[in-house]
Amino acid sequence: MARRGVSARASGQSPLQAIVKKMASTNDPLPGGATVLDGSMAGELERRGVDMSTPLWSAIALRCAPDAIEAVHTSYLRAGAAILTTNSYQATAPGFASLGLSEQEASELIATSATLARRAICLWRAAHPGPRLWVAGSIGPYGAYLADGSEYRGDYALSPADYRDFHRPRIAALAGGGVDLFAVETQPKLDEAGAIVELMAREFPGIWAWVSFSLRDGRTLADGTPLAAAAQWARQQPNLLAVGINCVPPRIVEQALGVLAAGTDLPLICYPNSGESYDPSTKSWHTGGEHPGIAEFVPSWRRAGARIIGGCCRTTPHDIAEIAHRLRAEG
Repeated sequence: MARRGVSARASGQSPLQAIVKKMASTNDPLPGGATVLDGSMAGELERRGVDMSTPLWSAIALRCAPDAIEAVHTSYLRAGAAILTTNSYQATAPGFASLGLSEQEASELIATSATLARRAICLWRAAHPGPRLWVAGSIGPYGAYLADGSEYRGDYALSPADYRDFHRPRIAALAGGGVDLFAVETQPKLDEAGAIVELMAREFPGIWAWVSFSLRDGRTLADGTPLAAAAQWARQQPNLLAVGINCVPPRIVEQALGVLAAGTDLPLICYPNSGESYDPSTKSWHTGGEHPGIAEFVPSWRRAGARIIGGCCRTTPHDIAEIAHRLRAEG
């Protein structure tokens, strides 16, 4: 993987293109440089009997159901995912403190999320040789810790220093656990994303990251910031390998990708939810009618510039398999 300060960009090759080239060194998993990301962790854990009703959401499984986490990772590898995200989106030291865990115990659990993903890859590759697979350390926003749907509104405010202090322990634990890159995801606020990326560049300079935002609509972050401003910001960050959106309805992805592509030459990433709507008061999802399968949108997303494509909440290994199949067909 290209590291910060290495000449990937200077030579005209983006960090992500370097990753894809390395992944394809034995046999190209997908034509055209597209990479498949995994899908929802929480939904698959729930199907395996894990209670998602606590404020820790899927992170509770790090303590009570680690085998189920590993099984979910394996299901996405079977579906064709080349990047696994760790089950650490809502895993934070303050969150685990509510269970009476010390900061050290919380750090160990967060690091376990990387270990589980890495072990799933090792076991999978032992039986299915092929290109390298990757572990992305999930960094959810402060709003996810609040467990009230704030990541879809961005109606909270901390200072840059407070954001850095909140996110630092999880980032350090994931780095210590051996992630290949960071997934700074479902970010509703540009100032929080900026504080996180600055922290990573300063204290963890050997690890690249992507940032993906939650949106109000196809042109606006969840807190009201123009998406175009986020694109302009992203192009200035030396440690970003991609920028994009996640956990948004599939119908607004193409427009959002167009806004991002107009403002940055970074590779783009998208992993929307199923198209259902979330009710934070009941912690439940509602369909609101029929929705096209997520894979049906893939050709338009590729044309709009997406280079990493996967799924977020309420998507399944079947969805990821369909995405992988559609990308191969589009090759």
